[in-house]
Amino acid sequence: MKADEFLEEKGLDFEVVEQDNPTLDCDDAARERGVKTSQIAKSLIVDRDGDKIHCVLPGDRKLSAGKFGEHRLVDPEESLEITGQESGTVHPFSSQLEHRIDRKLLERDRISFTTGDSQKGVIIDTEKFRQGLEKADFTYQIKDIVDFNEKDIEELEEKGLDEEEARFVLSRGLEKQFEELNSTHETSLVIGLLEEFGRHDLEYSSKVSEEILSRAERETHMQKLVQAYDREGELPEEKDFSLEKAVEKVMSENSDAVEDYREGKDSALNYLLGQVMKETNGKADGGKARKTLMDKLEA
Repeated sequence: MKADEFLEEKGLDFEVVEQDNPTLDCDDAARERGVKTSQIAKSLIVDRDGDKIHCVLPGDRKLSAGKFGEHRLVDPEESLEITGQESGTVHPFSSQLEHRIDRKLLERDRISFTTGDSQKGVIIDTEKFRQGLEKADFTYQIKDIVDFNEKDIEELEEKGLDEEEARFVLSRGLEKQFEELNSTHETSLVIGLLEEFGRHDLEYSSKVSEEILSRAERETHMQKLVQAYDREGELPEEKDFSLEKAVEKVMSENSDAVEDYREGKDSALNYLLGQVMKETNGKADGGKARKTLMDKLEA
């Protein structure tokens, strides 16, 4: 079915543009329709580990192997068999395959795609396009699946990231997560959290991330919370603590180490300090904990 026929059948408003020239290239299609290349919805039928997937992305972007996974474009004959459309005229509603829609495409107010005819294009409000996805006979996911560019890096640098941090966020498709967390939390802690999730190969959770950042007083405490989440599958209960009481408890439970310190064994101090940090789940400030402990030991 042609795209305009599908949209009309579903009762969605759209505009059909009659092009002066046939186009199979996204830049040419954008010029013919009076839109930007980034507003062109480019459809790719790909094979990923034997699964055929219909990917829809901005016309100025490429599908990222790092974010989407290793894949190959199916050959034109197979694409035609799947979609009923010749190469270059495949539109978002031309197959019933599972769809992946790139998030950046939906950031535009309006998008455009071929009707299935090389000389006709659709221009549609993005919200109407979303409604079309909901009415279609296929499942879909909205994901970050495209390569980033220098403009993306510059936009994140304007938000306070250095180039290395920006590349980390973009290469892993974490823009949405970063923006969500950075609106209410310190940038360095947000980046540290996302890096820590990556190191532990943990699936991102908005709820868990918010709780960790709300509880973490500094980066080392944040790391300990992520490690606990990785180990236990949940965050430890948050304890209210008095540093002074924590130090007193540690000293009473480790009298041998206390005696060793008072006899001149400096290594005992580090052991006791470690126990204090453990007792407070890493929330205590290291400098304050050391001073409080030494004051108690030398009293």
